[in-house]
Amino acid sequence: MWFALFHALALASTAFDGSVSSARVHRIAAGESAPKVDGDLSDAIWQSAAELGPLTQVEPVRGAPPSEVTVVKLCYDANSLYLALWCDDSEPAGIRATQMQRDANLDPDDRVEILVDPFLDRRNAFWFQIGAAGSLGDALVTRNGATFNKPWDGIFHGHARITERGWQAELAIPFATINFDPKQTEWGFNLRRFIRRRTEEARWASADPRIAFFWVANAGTLTGLEGLEQGLGIDVTPFAVGRRTRDHATDDDGEDLQLGADVFWKITPQTKLALSLNTDFAETEVDERRVNLTRFPLFFPERRDFFLEDSGIFQFGGSTEVIPFFSRRVGLDQNSEKVPIDAAAKLTGQTDGWSFGVLDAKTGDSDTQFGQNLFTTRVSRNILEQSDVGVILTSGDPSSDQSAQTYGADLNLRTNEFLGDSTLRWNSYILKSDNEGDGGKDLAWAGRLSYPNDQFNWSIGTATIEEDFDPKLGFVARTGIRRHDGTYTWRPRLFHDVVRQYEAQVDANWVTGIDGETQTFEVEVQPFGLYFESNDSVRLECSATREVLLAPFEIQDGLEIPTGDYRFDRARLEAETSDRRELAVEGSFSTGQYWDGVADEWFAALAWRPSGHFQTSAEWERTDASLEAGDFTVDIARLRFAIYANNDVSWTNYVQWDTVSEQVGWNSRLWWIFWPGTQAYLVLNQGWSSAGPTFAATTTEVALKFGTTLRF
Repeated sequence: MWFALFHALALASTAFDGSVSSARVHRIAAGESAPKVDGDLSDAIWQSAAELGPLTQVEPVRGAPPSEVTVVKLCYDANSLYLALWCDDSEPAGIRATQMQRDANLDPDDRVEILVDPFLDRRNAFWFQIGAAGSLGDALVTRNGATFNKPWDGIFHGHARITERGWQAELAIPFATINFDPKQTEWGFNLRRFIRRRTEEARWASADPRIAFFWVANAGTLTGLEGLEQGLGIDVTPFAVGRRTRDHATDDDGEDLQLGADVFWKITPQTKLALSLNTDFAETEVDERRVNLTRFPLFFPERRDFFLEDSGIFQFGGSTEVIPFFSRRVGLDQNSEKVPIDAAAKLTGQTDGWSFGVLDAKTGDSDTQFGQNLFTTRVSRNILEQSDVGVILTSGDPSSDQSAQTYGADLNLRTNEFLGDSTLRWNSYILKSDNEGDGGKDLAWAGRLSYPNDQFNWSIGTATIEEDFDPKLGFVARTGIRRHDGTYTWRPRLFHDVVRQYEAQVDANWVTGIDGETQTFEVEVQPFGLYFESNDSVRLECSATREVLLAPFEIQDGLEIPTGDYRFDRARLEAETSDRRELAVEGSFSTGQYWDGVADEWFAALAWRPSGHFQTSAEWERTDASLEAGDFTVDIARLRFAIYANNDVSWTNYVQWDTVSEQVGWNSRLWWIFWPGTQAYLVLNQGWSSAGPTFAATTTEVALKFGTTLRF
């Protein structure tokens, strides 16, 4: 029924009124030299390469010419796509260039981002960016922008430099880094430039603030891409890790030398096999420390490269509440402690409208979990213009040797041409877990209709998760419930010299048991939010909540919230200055009733970016509650500081502390990129206890990892 209705709505829509940007890419001919990627744009090839075409302003003035000229040229040979960027600036002293490290957040900086859709499927793309200080970043975009996998890393080259006329950059994207169809001579493509001090965005295609840049369906087209090669398509990444640990409480020392390798083989340009032996993630940054004041599990994102590679293929259903396959369950236990992975294999591909993925991992024994064989497979089929339907199967339980499977199907419908130029989405799924010893009430299903557009944004959804549903290789926050929710947001553009956009929002969430009895009902209203031309913002939120506790839960050690029917109202004020400033500040304050008492919540953050070679930030969170069972205060503090010698050598530090664990953790990482694909990490993880009168060391771990990529 929903498929037929959605298809009828799409057919009734008027086509988007606007021409599709198109450009032909210059092929480097025999006798011509490929550009040297060093940021110096004097290479002869750039004189003959054709320009991409002018950019058009999206923000702050839709459709206007950009305040500064941007010239983009592209060319390619059999092995790589090359880009040259001339970003003129009449005030070069005002260029924001504070980020140098690979994969840095470039929101504070002047930058250029590009979107590449090699299959021209108008759904999935590779995203690359370069900042004025030379920082490089990349990501995988799937489902027409519905998911954005920023931690993914590909091998590509880029350099930037600031000149008297502005800043300029060169990029080289090897075809061996991306999947593509050699028969497809047209690729989807888009590019945008940010001038940060003016909060200005200009694009090549889809230059409309109502259209998100990551909506691949609205990208332009590159033509003339023929004769592309990827060699044998084999990347071998051997690595060596030396590790020394010390438990200061027991005086136990440990040393370990581990050798391993990751192998990536593109069997065809559309199909890739990944193998990992003695998988190690020594370089992965630690999780952000959080204290759980709810009765439900916290969700921590995946950060490990092997599982992030092509992870979009395993995305299912569009829900974050129920995830049938959550790769973090492989190699980590419930307490985020490492479990050894002896070997893992992953086969992924896209061909003729089909996408598929198969992953199998063998974990070793640990102090907390048994070694297991864990398996998942996902297949989806493109339908209509931007939609897909698929199935998923998982098998294995990381914590036991009992039989455990989860399987299901999802339907995801999307159009960016609803009522002319608006976006409409439908996401739905049905899942069943089949675990040894579980009861028979093990289904989960959901549906959501959403209208995610610039000025008006709304969604309505419903979900049922039966009490025995338990995806052993997945994540589910709450079972035995029915959830109904909706949200409506209005963001009119004011075209004012001071205020750019106003935002009002209403969210409602109603959770019942399977029997229909209310467990949670909450309404949150944001009567106003103001987004200024300076990119500063302020928001006020008010909420009313009803919680029906069927069983008591311990919110803090020794403090129990008893069963009962609780109703409480709260208000929250948030303010944030633009991150384009050298010193940026963010803060919020929430107050009001809290269960059977009252609570105040504070959050403050400060970021200082004086140059591209040094930056630091600090965050503090406090919950101060007074309940009938007693009072408690929870503090969490985080401090980051980093020094960058250049784009290839960085020293980053992350210190965290909280009053619940009374532990201080310091993660320090020296990262040296010798050349793209070859790098070394020196990592220190140091823990201290703050429970006593002085800080006492608890654990120390030092790891040195070296890895290189051999491409054939």
